Amino acid sequence: MTARTTQPWVSAATLDDVWEGELIPVDVGGQPIVLANIGGEIVAFEDRCPHLASRLSDGTFDGHTLVCAAHEWVFDCSDGTGVNPTDACLQRFAVRVQDEMIFVNVDEVLQQRRGLPGLGDRR
Repeated sequence: MTARTTQPWVSAATLDDVWEGELIPVDVGGQPIVLANIGGEIVAFEDRCPHLASRLSDGTFDGHTLVCAAHEWVFDCSDGTGVNPTDACLQRFAVRVQDEMIFVNVDEVLQQRRGLPGLGDRR
């Protein structure tokens, strides 16, 4: 799925695309992102494990925790914090939902590409 630009927010998907307990990969401004629906709340993270950059969308998701397929690192998708190991953190992006559309903040995506900290960073 490819996003349509409406700066600084980009439509990434619809609520019908991400059912409760699901995780899907999307492209937002050229940045691979995973969207997850946790109890009706949509969250967005970089589709990249902080360990070895494996695609998180290839992992398993139980509706709350995400397990990386490469080395089984575990993350709490409600906030992106590491469960195992606890010092890991996912790169999170701001999300808003309007009229059944899910939007991700493109400015944060561009900052992340330039190496600047985003919502999920604890630097």
